[in-house]
Formats: sequence, C-alpha cells, structure tokens
Amino acid sequence: MDAIAVKAQVSKQTVYSHFKTKDELFETCIKAKCSENQLDGRLVDDPRPIREVLCDFAFSFQSMLLTKEAQHTYKTAISQRDSHPQLAKVYLSAGPKATADMLADYIQYFVDKGVLNVPIPVHEAAMQLLLMWHGRIVYWSYLGEVNGETEEERRTYLNSCVDLFLAGYKVKP
Repeated sequence: MDAIAVKAQVSKQTVYSHFKTKDELFETCIKAKCSENQLDGRLVDDPRPIREVLCDFAFSFQSMLLTKEAQHTYKTAISQRDSHPQLAKVYLSAGPKATADMLADYIQYFVDKGVLNVPIPVHEAAMQLLLMWHGRIVYWSYLGEVNGETEEERRTYLNSCVDLFLAGYKVKP
C-alpha cells in the first residue's frame, strides 16, 4: 500500500479509504486490466460471426497476457500463494475464472442455437480454447524469453486455434 500511495502521489490513508484491503485493491486492478483489454463484456452481445468474434477475442486476450503488468500480476499471485493464499484466489476469480466464464457463456449460446456440439462441459471447452491461445509466446515470455513473433504470426496461430476448435465442435450434418 505504501508503494501504491507513493506512485499515486497520495497518502496511504487515501489509498485505504478507497480499498480496505490489499486483496480488494488487487482485485480492482485485475478487473480494470481486463476491462482495458475489452475482456469484461458479454461476447454473446457481439453480432459478428462466431469465428470473427473468437479470433478478435483471442488476439486481445493474448495481447493482454503479454503485457508487463499482466506478467507482474501473475508472478505476484504465484509468489504470494503460500503466505497470502487469498491473493491467488482473488487473482483466479477476477481474471482467469471471469474470462473462462464469459467464454463458456458464449460457447453455450452457440450450443443452444445448434451451431456447436460440445460433448464436454462448456467450461472445459472454454479452458481448452483459452489454454491454446496462450501459445508458446506467452509461456516463454513469462520465463523472460522473447521469441519475436510478429503480429501476423500471432494472428495466424490464434486463428488456427479458433479454426481447430470450431472444426472439432461444429454440428455434424
């Protein structure tokens, strides 16, 4: 809280007047980052074709994961797991779980419309897709390795993940 107060150029008391606990502040930061990257809306409200929505969402999602802020937040949650387990729970709830829930709702919408046939729980299907979207670039960057993929290479990879997902779960005639 001290470091945040210094960076914001306010007193620690001012920070505490807005956020009663570090967990509350951490959760607000995660939600703000998701919102900033447009990962907090309802995908089902997007009228574009499913492939286009998923491809754009994939790129926004992966781009967010590649930011220094997202990497720092992830590392903080991991490093504090034993001493502050609530921090990891807040991270999971406000970030990965919220994103997976939103994507699962979108998949369920297309299952209900008869566009997709998903024989496993939709949350599992959402996790399959999210984990594919991480790709090598995210895992390597979290370990400090820059692999230099271009935006075009990233989009090609992410679009192929979407195509694989849609081909696997499309309704068979």
